[in-house]
Amino acid sequence: MELAGIWDCQNRRCNARSARIRIHPGELQAVSAVEFCVIQKGKQMLKEVALTALASIAKSTKKMVNGGNVQFWTCLNFSYKLRNVETTTTICNELVNMCVSKGTQFSANSLLPIRSANPSQIEEALIGVHDQSMARLASMGQNGKQLQLLIIILPDQSGSYGKIKRICDTELGIVSQCCKPANLTRLSKQYFENVALKINVKVGGRNNVLSDAIQRRIPLVSDLLTIIFGADVTHRQPGEDSGPSIAAVCMAFVDWPEITKYRGLVSAQHHREEIIQDLYRTTVDPQRGVIHRGMIR
Repeated sequence: MELAGIWDCQNRRCNARSARIRIHPGELQAVSAVEFCVIQKGKQMLKEVALTALASIAKSTKKMVNGGNVQFWTCLNFSYKLRNVETTTTICNELVNMCVSKGTQFSANSLLPIRSANPSQIEEALIGVHDQSMARLASMGQNGKQLQLLIIILPDQSGSYGKIKRICDTELGIVSQCCKPANLTRLSKQYFENVALKINVKVGGRNNVLSDAIQRRIPLVSDLLTIIFGADVTHRQPGEDSGPSIAAVCMAFVDWPEITKYRGLVSAQHHREEIIQDLYRTTVDPQRGVIHRGMIR
């Protein structure tokens, strides 16, 4: 591909008219016509700027492999800096639009009005959103359904993330996406794109897949129905003499042969124990006989 442009020394700008720069196909996978203007002198600089611009265009057109589906969502704001309703609404609209542009099916309207809450009452606010969303869905005839995504703007002071995730994940069963207020004030498209990728995976979508998996060229794995296991143990920071270690096991087979989705389990175990204690075990019940227990059973 050739891009036309010439450096105008007098006006310190580049006019897309005369000088021609050749960009080989190997330098860029997806190429599209672009108009550009640079403030640096030199043909090589012009070529680099053109490549950067075209790479940006190619990236902006990429979509997820499979988009998730979010019909019931809302936003809860704990930041004092973003108390303005118009500001939080704009943030949510930008995020929703980014998710849609990347392939996620996302309702434009929130299930509950976007609201702010006192950061000193996190648990009460989260429980309130959960209860109100269930009541709202029941009134819509959506019995058995629940809130699919809760967008949370974190408090201005750090330290609340762990508590919020614990309540949402383990007590209420709500899929949540937390955002720092400092990252939202800039309305950066790059930031919204990164968050959109996280949301898509959380709501059942897939962002990418190995080309070899699609073409069934992975040795052994592509030949037969295969389960891939992963396991690890995470310990406390050095110097902490108490507190459990956390064991985690995941397995991918749900979407074989593409193997991009997985299920995971976590379990607490003795401090600094490297061997996963609850991986598999059996117990004997007088009535039921041998019972298989553990993370893999």
